[in-house]
Amino acid sequence: MTTWIEPPPPQRGMGCFAKGCLILLALFIFLGCAFIGGTYVALRYLKAEYFPQTGVVLPAATPTEEEQRAAMQKWREFETRAREHEAARVELNADELNALIASEPLWRDKAHVAIDGDAAKLKVSIPLNEVRWLRGHYMNGECTVQSGPTRDPGNIRITSIVVNDRPVPDEALQWQYGPWSVRRYINDWSADVNLKTFEIRDNKVILESYGPNERR
Repeated sequence: MTTWIEPPPPQRGMGCFAKGCLILLALFIFLGCAFIGGTYVALRYLKAEYFPQTGVVLPAATPTEEEQRAAMQKWREFETRAREHEAARVELNADELNALIASEPLWRDKAHVAIDGDAAKLKVSIPLNEVRWLRGHYMNGECTVQSGPTRDPGNIRITSIVVNDRPVPDEALQWQYGPWSVRRYINDWSADVNLKTFEIRDNKVILESYGPNERR
């Protein structure tokens, strides 16, 4: 006798890792804007000089709905075990990361991830229509992400940051805006997911969580 078990409804969202990488770049952008001056005249100048009216063409990535569901399921299984303080491991290639991005309406068609060996390259092209004085303009950016030598998530290396064709210093990782910094965001994200290691190698992103008896 065969019993049909109704599968659980799909959950929206792409999970903390893919979203985390993208929010990191968004935070760079926010910090950069926050440090640039303040009068209305300056804003008009910035609008004309720093925010283009055209987006960049991102590399094509058209994952099917089945591929998106498979990538989300793979991430959810890891995330669930990690949040329950179980030892877990997940490996995600570029196609799977782009499938996660495509599953999130906020980032669909606005971001792309490529992995070459031990380095991931993130590109975004975001219309700024939600910002009234920047409607019709874009934020285009890219950065390279690599794991640290000890695989500690807090030592993620983010380099080659470019926003709207202008380089941003690698030291931006340490910039403070009030109580917030990119480094603090990374540490908070790692703690939230109970993340033990973060590694990029062999064209994959590899994450491991702490087990129940492991020291943090």
